[in-house]
Amino acid sequence: MIKIFSIIFIFLSSLLYGYNEEEIICIATYELAKDFFLEMKDTKTSEDMASRQQDLLDKYEQGHFPQEDIDFMITEIHYAWSNEFDFLPPILSNCVENIN
Repeated sequence: MIKIFSIIFIFLSSLLYGYNEEEIICIATYELAKDFFLEMKDTKTSEDMASRQQDLLDKYEQGHFPQEDIDFMITEIHYAWSNEFDFLPPILSNCVENIN
C-alpha cells in the first residue's frame, strides 16, 4: 500500500513540477551512493557520484527539483536498499549509463 502511495506521489509531483522522474531517482541514488562510497573510504568514486549528481541539478534552474521530493526519493530508495542489498547497484548502473 505504501509503495502505491509512493508511486502516485512521485508521479503527481513530476506532473506538478514538470520534472523527469528518472532524473530525480538518479539524483537521490547519487546522494546515497556518494555517502556509501565515502563510508567505504573510496573518495574518488564518492566525488564522481557528487559530480554526476551536480551535473543533473545544473541542467535546470535552482529549485526545479523540490527538495522534499528529493528527500522522499532518498528515503524510498534507502528503504528498498535496506530490504534488498542488491537494489542500489542496478539503479546506479542505469543512472550512470542512461541518464545525463
